[in-house]
Amino acid sequence: MSKTIGGAPKAASNRSFILFLLTLVYGFNFIDRQIVGILAPWIQADLDLTNTQLGLLVGLAFAAFYTIMGIPLAFLADRMNRVTLLSLALAVWSGFTALTGLAQNFVHIALARVGVGIGEAGGSPPSHSMISDFYAKEERAGALGFYSLGIPVGIMAAYFLTAALMGADASTVNWRRIFITLGVFGIVLALVVKLIIKEPVRGAMETGVKSPSGYIPLGQSFREANLPPRLALFGGLLALQIGALAMGQLSVVFAIPFIIFTVTMFLLSLQPGVMTILSIKSWWWMALGIAFASFASYAISGFQTKFLRLLDPDFSPRTFIIWIGIINGTFYVAGTYFGAKLVDWRAKADIRAYGTIPAISILLALPLALAAFWAPTIVMHLVIGAALQLCLGVYLGPSFAIAQTLAPIKLRAMSTALFFFVLNMIALGGGPTFAGAMIDVFLGQGQNELEATRLAMYVTFGAYVLAFIFYMFVRITLPKDWAAAEARNEAS
Repeated sequence: MSKTIGGAPKAASNRSFILFLLTLVYGFNFIDRQIVGILAPWIQADLDLTNTQLGLLVGLAFAAFYTIMGIPLAFLADRMNRVTLLSLALAVWSGFTALTGLAQNFVHIALARVGVGIGEAGGSPPSHSMISDFYAKEERAGALGFYSLGIPVGIMAAYFLTAALMGADASTVNWRRIFITLGVFGIVLALVVKLIIKEPVRGAMETGVKSPSGYIPLGQSFREANLPPRLALFGGLLALQIGALAMGQLSVVFAIPFIIFTVTMFLLSLQPGVMTILSIKSWWWMALGIAFASFASYAISGFQTKFLRLLDPDFSPRTFIIWIGIINGTFYVAGTYFGAKLVDWRAKADIRAYGTIPAISILLALPLALAAFWAPTIVMHLVIGAALQLCLGVYLGPSFAIAQTLAPIKLRAMSTALFFFVLNMIALGGGPTFAGAMIDVFLGQGQNELEATRLAMYVTFGAYVLAFIFYMFVRITLPKDWAAAEARNEAS
């Protein structure tokens, strides 16, 4: 079977290789993101960080810039060469990953993570958009499920790399060398991406797509929009942010991205295509489902190494780090791949499978997560954790496929960026930050470090209940929204 790629027929094997390369880039995205959580005990000791500061590093300091900058970068991805944008983004986040290894205090490492977040914001929107031009909607969950393998494979590689570079004494890890090594490899990969991948034709998998852009000119948008309520809403938000900054209630580090976000969202609110995305109920339910599922999962990633070090200080860190990597590279990969394939298969008979199958996987994940952090030994934690990772991979492909399939064709990069904004502000920004703060709360109540970590994780796992509810809502609204998206794309 042949597909039209870059304006010329190409063999299906060519798109498969490109998908593999994009997945590899996504893997580097998660290596650079995950490595802070893996190395948390050693970074915390070296830089004398509190649990709250550690949670901020893994969570909000990264997520605020990652999610907010993804929106203007997605605007560029919908209008410029996506391969160029992706390769530049990879080079930027890899450079800042290397700089992370030079940090001397919390401010230094926080600024480096901000830079990584800005670079990574330019990763998934152009990649998702290109994959949708390589694969038809009937294959898209599977293709994006394969792309999502970058998450478990990247996490696995991060654990293996940490174990390999630990040195002879695993109790004193040279975490700086690990960050610098990762940064150099990422910059090399950015050059490979630019040289190998060719820009595909937008809308190549749909017929009748004629519009050169999903955006209308700025002047036209101002003339046609109802400006007073928008000016009142976004002007008020901007005034609050500037006021909080002036009174010292908001750090300039966080004020900058939130001001950028407010101005950007005002301009996007004038775009009918963007408002179409934000009016789709199933799009929102899917985004909230994956967001709250990942809220708990990111908390696990951020504090699992710390928990296991506390659970058994005599157990070799290298050993359990390698096993966590193996579990992510097998059980999480299996859940991600076969979950996406299962949804592609079941959705042919019942489109509601996009909500049903992720909901079931999350329902199974909740008791497994509780049991994993109740486990009295590291071995039992890892065994239960393997089953947990199998469940947690299932929802990735279906969720990302919905973000692409329901969006207007020419705004797919923007749909991914907005989807990731909801996902990562809640999950990546909230999960580790909330868990870290809860550890400090329980410590303040007299709990020891181990029990405080365990109790904080129990509270955090309540997010799985919310994720289950949102995925069940997808079952209700998706049939109508799917039909509307098909009609909209045929009419474009």
